[in-house]
Amino acid sequence: MRVRVGFDVTALYVARAGVFTYRARLACALAETAPQHDYVWLDYRPARGPAADPPEVQVLGAVLHCRGLRHCRLARWDLLQPPPWRALAALVDRALLWPWAVAAGGVMRRRLSAALEGVDVFHASAVLPWRQPGAANVITIHDLSALQFPELHTPNNRELHRRACRFAQEEADSVIVVSEATRRAVVADLGIPAQRVYVVYNGVDAAFRPLADREAVVRTLAPFGLVPGQYILHVGTLEPRKNLERLVSAYAGVRQALSSLAPTLVLVGAKGWGYRSLFERVDALGLAGHIRFLDWVPAEALLALYNGAVLFVYPSLYEGFGLPPLEAMACGVPVLASDAASLPEVVGEAGLLLPPEDTTAWTDAIVALLRDPARRDALRQAGLARAARFSWARAARETLAVYTAAK
Repeated sequence: MRVRVGFDVTALYVARAGVFTYRARLACALAETAPQHDYVWLDYRPARGPAADPPEVQVLGAVLHCRGLRHCRLARWDLLQPPPWRALAALVDRALLWPWAVAAGGVMRRRLSAALEGVDVFHASAVLPWRQPGAANVITIHDLSALQFPELHTPNNRELHRRACRFAQEEADSVIVVSEATRRAVVADLGIPAQRVYVVYNGVDAAFRPLADREAVVRTLAPFGLVPGQYILHVGTLEPRKNLERLVSAYAGVRQALSSLAPTLVLVGAKGWGYRSLFERVDALGLAGHIRFLDWVPAEALLALYNGAVLFVYPSLYEGFGLPPLEAMACGVPVLASDAASLPEVVGEAGLLLPPEDTTAWTDAIVALLRDPARRDALRQAGLARAARFSWARAARETLAVYTAAK
């Protein structure tokens, strides 16, 4: 049965990390797995402001760019940038804020309804929680961390999550979640009937795999000053939810136990918010020369970083799913992860699961694994088998089943 699917790709212009990967990989997998269906890839420009199309959008082919008024302001006009005109334009913009918002909302309703006319299903996002009249409406809720742990999120992020949760409660016909842990929270905390909530696990990109060409790994790591097998890896945004200050404290214990034999700790990820205290903790513990911050790295470098790591550590306080541990397992890296929220569903018995608040347990587990190559090899094999169970093709098939059920 042919289905016409509307799918929001606006998130690909503003999302980061796991949410970005989810929207990008799922969209591509839907098109590849079920090409018999029609897809409307919708980009609502006023929800994201001006930005160039990322490569992940370009590979989808024709994208419907829907315009509106939300970002139309006098203060944005090039002709009004010289002083004093910009200040005057900003004053007029503030005076017209409420009526302009009403007008922008009306334009949004008309243009989105017209752009998505005839779709059977619309898959909304937190960036664009839009209900299309006459269609089955679906949204993905990745986690409820902004509601359960508001102190771990910025005010803007909390509001984004609140809007998505309201949409899931009041507007969505079906809600997709990426783990059983999130499903339980959505049913219990949002009061959404269980029969409307579907678990569809994320996949892992086939690019994440063990690399047979070890010389290529050596060459890729050399510019970072790293050597395969001589560093412990973490991948994720630098923000309080990732629990990196405790990881740094645990690593201080590792260095005390192993002295000069301790591997370097490498933290890959962009600066999020609240990261300054992390750098202060590193300095206070005298670890500045032993911890490397690499910020964001391109895909080829990330693959090599996974392949060269002796261990992968992920002590996050809360995850709706947790892609980095899955990527690490797919590359054959022994994984130590938090036992909180969804991470036990991802890692299972293929890694070591530890309480995220127990710094001593993390120190002891890291030291024990570094001293036990046979145990590391067993975890490597178990991780490869575990990761093989997760694919974006499977996620696409299960998502299409949700679309069908929602119709």
